[in-house]
Amino acid sequence: MPPMLRPTRRRAYAVAAVLALAACAGGAPRGGRDAPRVEAVRAGRVLVDVASARAPQAVADCVVDGVRRLKIPDDYLALRSQAGGGRVVMLANPATGRTGLTVDVAARANGSQVRLYENGMVVSAQWRALVRRCAG
Repeated sequence: MPPMLRPTRRRAYAVAAVLALAACAGGAPRGGRDAPRVEAVRAGRVLVDVASARAPQAVADCVVDGVRRLKIPDDYLALRSQAGGGRVVMLANPATGRTGLTVDVAARANGSQVRLYENGMVVSAQWRALVRRCAG
């Protein structure tokens, strides 16, 4: 083999690094054409059902901030608007689009109604406390 084409460990590491970076940068942006559509799932039990004096947007923002503090990547977080000004916060697998947790924040005349649904995943006391705290 000519000297330029001879594989070396250093060259192999460089190629591996370039391929890894390309894989990270090459994915479809969240909500992009190739990303699976995440739908709210409410098939599981209602684990938290509380009335809140806070506006739906404020409750949803608090839940999103709490999810980020738990170091869960944004790719696993999906937000949707509901009719009447409500919001839906979901945790979903970005590869499959399957929703594991849904927080409905429905608008009410004097605030919002907050419901946390389990959808096949174990919902810890920490999650329940987060939703209750955000409902405030």
